[in-house]
Amino acid sequence: MANKNLEPEPPLRRPVSKRSLRPRSTHGARRAAGSGKAPKTAFDPLLAFPPAPPPEGDVRPPAPRDFLFGGQPYLIRPLGPSDEGRLISFFNSHTEETIRQRYGYQISEMTHERALRLVDVDQTRDVALGVFERAADGEDVLHAVGRYLLDPTARTAEAAFVVRENKRGLGICSTLLQLLLQTARSRGISYLSAQVQADNAPMLSVFRRHGGRAQPIPGADAMEVFVPTCIPSDAKAPTPQ
Repeated sequence: MANKNLEPEPPLRRPVSKRSLRPRSTHGARRAAGSGKAPKTAFDPLLAFPPAPPPEGDVRPPAPRDFLFGGQPYLIRPLGPSDEGRLISFFNSHTEETIRQRYGYQISEMTHERALRLVDVDQTRDVALGVFERAADGEDVLHAVGRYLLDPTARTAEAAFVVRENKRGLGICSTLLQLLLQTARSRGISYLSAQVQADNAPMLSVFRRHGGRAQPIPGADAMEVFVPTCIPSDAKAPTPQ
């Protein structure tokens, strides 16, 4: 994902048309009524979730913050052009399964051009956060990315995450989601959406723990998830170091 002036990442699938998300036609509803079954309608997050409050003043990029994961210190900060090489190294560490779960198809290479698009983001509109660890040589090593791409309506945004395989289970993805939700809410965005492979149970679980609602994507082995920016009371806020 990137800002609107740059070529975005290809989605997991062709976007679901508005028509496919509408309730069944009245003809179908009459048939369902005749069979004694209630007509099935698509989930509408704008109706189900409360609207976000108006934006809170000037929009600024998220501030860097220190966190502890597994007892070790990490820094979460916005990605920038200087992170191009780090993103390429991070991508090169992915297994084929990680790439499939993240993109929905195999990508053989993260080119410099593509990497630059993904790190050179207008953080006052879209958000791209990286989770970094300071290596022994003093270099920041990228271990996870969480981002969202603002919808043209400015009422919602599409989110995506990827965490290094040996850094999973530490709460990194949950923290990134919470930070994105907080940022989106402060900017007047009512909910985040995401496309998740149907067999990616850990990612679906993270979304559901934050009030997410999932529905199958017709014709694809994937789910569309909607997460309100008003974080449920039982979801813990991210705790910095």
